[in-house]
Amino acid sequence: MFKPLLISLLTLAALPATAQEVYRFGGDAYMAGDNVTLSGDAVDDAFIVGNTVVISAPVEGSAHAGGRSVSISAPVGNGLYAAGVNVNVAADVGGDAQLAGDTVLVAAPVLGDVRVAAQRVELTGAIGDSALIAAENILLTETISGDASFATKNISFGENARINGTLHLYAKNVEDIVVPEFVVPADRIQRHSEEEFDGGITVDGSNETDMSSGQGWMSWFGGKIGSILTLTVLATIVAYFVPGALMSLRERTLESPFRAIWMGFLAVSALAGALFVLGVTGYGILLAPFAILGAVLLALAGYVIGSYILGVGAVLLVGQPQPATLPERAIAALSGAVAVTILAMLPVVGWPLVVAVTLAGAGALVIRWVAPGFYTEV
Repeated sequence: MFKPLLISLLTLAALPATAQEVYRFGGDAYMAGDNVTLSGDAVDDAFIVGNTVVISAPVEGSAHAGGRSVSISAPVGNGLYAAGVNVNVAADVGGDAQLAGDTVLVAAPVLGDVRVAAQRVELTGAIGDSALIAAENILLTETISGDASFATKNISFGENARINGTLHLYAKNVEDIVVPEFVVPADRIQRHSEEEFDGGITVDGSNETDMSSGQGWMSWFGGKIGSILTLTVLATIVAYFVPGALMSLRERTLESPFRAIWMGFLAVSALAGALFVLGVTGYGILLAPFAILGAVLLALAGYVIGSYILGVGAVLLVGQPQPATLPERAIAALSGAVAVTILAMLPVVGWPLVVAVTLAGAGALVIRWVAPGFYTEV
């Protein structure tokens, strides 16, 4: 589920050095900048993006943070969602923790479930429920009260390490991994091949994602959160660098939405269809990968632009002004990402609507770049 989030780590690293900008609304905090620190009085929910992110004020609800370095040094009352090259959880988390990065340190108790995707993970705080970890190196020194699922190459245990439930191990040479008896008895260890691991696996080791089970629901929900955060970060970065162009694209789309969708359809279809034309020419087939790449990139750009346009519309609909600052643009991006995600979940009509949003964004971009016209004379 965390693969989409890892994409955001590369984009966040390219954020320019800007002053910290803060927007507070309804008890929530929205922050963006280079070195961002949330301090002072407690907030309901926190949404923070930056190069270095520090949460040192209590968060009574959920905290959402993304950056190169993310540090949680104040309690989070509900869920924690964090992605970064380095993520350090040094304060209590009252709900579940969904974490991704290169190095993830969980040094404080987490009352709910923990899900981590990283290169190196250290669990030195107690886990109140289950743990699902995918990492090359894992260190466990405290208690996991529920079941544990580890996909790894190396595991180390401290003297106080305990797993009260069943341990599911996934590795290339799974039989070579030694687990001390004091951590978990051998009869509560289930060993699986590396290929069997699935981020949506249930705690009983089955491969069915049961929405009624805690792990299955958490995997589904975590995937949605990951997609929303990734789309939000991408749209915010685009809005930061080219705010005027993005607003121009929005105006063009609203002027003629069906023309934008039609142009997007033609452009994506032309790039994808070029595969067959190049194939007919013989040596031209060598250029086919570039045509496919162009179609994918245009569709991705259209998805980001279309979601942002949708988000600006949602912000204006609730009576807020046109986004002018980075936090306001980030809020519009978040609103659009949430709206697109909700649209995708609608039965029957949901996916066609998402495709329409994507094609509208791509079409607006094509119209701005080449200004195509029909029934015109040269």
